[in-house]
Amino acid sequence: MRSTFLPRDAARLFAGIPARWWVAGGWAIDLWLGRQTRDHIDLDIAILRDEQSIVRARLVAWDLHLAHDGDLTPLATSDRVDPPLHAVWCRPSVSDAWAFELLMNDSSREEWLFRRDHDVRRPLAAIGRVNDEEIPFLSPEIVLLFKAKNRRDVDETDLENTLPTLDGPRRLWLADALHRVHPSHEWIERLEDG
Repeated sequence: MRSTFLPRDAARLFAGIPARWWVAGGWAIDLWLGRQTRDHIDLDIAILRDEQSIVRARLVAWDLHLAHDGDLTPLATSDRVDPPLHAVWCRPSVSDAWAFELLMNDSSREEWLFRRDHDVRRPLAAIGRVNDEEIPFLSPEIVLLFKAKNRRDVDETDLENTLPTLDGPRRLWLADALHRVHPSHEWIERLEDG
């Protein structure tokens, strides 16, 4: 199965919105690499939790469902998604396929905070990039930190493709973050060997 809603579709949907958003997950890795490296079954869009009302105003006519413990619950426009909940599945209407998953990211005034441990952080200005098509995407070290928890084959592939492109500061940040949240993670040695 392949994702039919693509990063460029998200860029059109969110054009001009006064909130920050980034392509996340495997598509963010491909945007970083500048090429599609594999099929994607979905599209993840990261936003700041504090800006969710702005983003959701753009999706007011969409069918939204809050994901929690494997269940999807319809989400009213007025409902706020508070921690620990963070995932909202989005589709244009009830008869359409899911278009993307909206992922709430925590932040302070100037910093992005890792959802699983707020001591892992990055300056907001450093968490994303923009490609030549003006599509914003999360930096690869942040994407890989999320992928490290439940390593699937696609996550290993994303690491293999990305590792040679990570400079020293990105490798060091990811290795430090993994030491904190997954101290015995197999990726740490690979990051530190580079």
